[in-house]
Amino acid sequence: MKICFITLGDIKSIATMKRAIGMANPLLSIGWEVAIIAQDSNENRKRIAMECSDAVQVHYYPEGTATEEVRIKTALVNEIGPDYIVFCSFSFRNRILKNKLKHKPIILIEHSELPSGIPDNRGLRKYAMLALEQWSVLYADGLLCASQYLCKTYTKKAAQLFRRQLPILYSPYAFNNDVVESPRVRYQELKEMYAGKTLLLYMGTLTRNYGLFSMLQAMEMICRERPDTTLLLLGRGRHQEEAKVFVEEKGLSPQVQFLGYTPEEELSSYFAAADAFISPLNDTVQDWARCPSKIYMYIPFNKPVFTGNIGEPAEIFGRDGHYFDNRAPASLAALIGRLASGELKPAPVDKAAHSWEKRAIDFTAWTNSNYASKVLPIANL
Repeated sequence: MKICFITLGDIKSIATMKRAIGMANPLLSIGWEVAIIAQDSNENRKRIAMECSDAVQVHYYPEGTATEEVRIKTALVNEIGPDYIVFCSFSFRNRILKNKLKHKPIILIEHSELPSGIPDNRGLRKYAMLALEQWSVLYADGLLCASQYLCKTYTKKAAQLFRRQLPILYSPYAFNNDVVESPRVRYQELKEMYAGKTLLLYMGTLTRNYGLFSMLQAMEMICRERPDTTLLLLGRGRHQEEAKVFVEEKGLSPQVQFLGYTPEEELSSYFAAADAFISPLNDTVQDWARCPSKIYMYIPFNKPVFTGNIGEPAEIFGRDGHYFDNRAPASLAALIGRLASGELKPAPVDKAAHSWEKRAIDFTAWTNSNYASKVLPIANL
């Protein structure tokens, strides 16, 4: 069986390619042929080379208009001839012209968030996102949903569109063993740089909606008592300049560091050096629906993860999680204080259940049970 992942944009700004590059090698190891269609960019090439073996067939397309992109992707699918197509997100430009295909593959669409539930998508844009979500149900032969909330939402949408039998797989993000075990090129340097500090790490977009100022306000509180606490912010975002002004005004410059985009090959060093990770979530449809991929990257490092008791973190950590209310920075400050006092331990998690190897096995079993005409002959999954 041959599978083709169709991805969108540059991974630096659109992270949905993670499923393609995460599952590629595990799928190869259990008998699939794997192809990836990706936009030609330096970061995409670097990440694919880092995480995918040479046996993965990679087809790059040039950045262009939506019409050009759809045409090129359709032509590449005809060239590859896959049995299965997985769209790593579905959009008006990340699709193919089904009436131009020379054969009939099984079309699967991954959903990792609910665009109609994002507050910034208002007015006509919200209706466009709702239409796109419904279109995906009609366009696909099956769906991969990265959160339980999305599974429930799309099961309901499928019923409303008279597609109750549409197969839907719950398949969250996961971690890549190759990335976890990659050489820790900066680990010793970081341990020496932050010796004696309680080191916190946030990786993601720097915006208010993602808890940026909740973290900064918590740092303002905790640093009054524990000035040896340090927060590393890995990423960029539209509110980072405003955040830098806040940090300077509050005298937090020694404790809060804006590191910007961090190369993938350095992440394992930062993760190993950190004492805890922060992944703020809001009690909103947007955060119930989305799958916070960073949390799965943190799991194998066996450190406390401070997050919200909603959605996928609640599925992962259950009652043992270290939760805070993103509307109440004091609740995060309290967790940081307990960490600095040595009171907190990592929540117990079955790491093997959250690897891309496990996702590939579950995916293969699901396709075998739902698409009898296109079954991979594997004896032991």
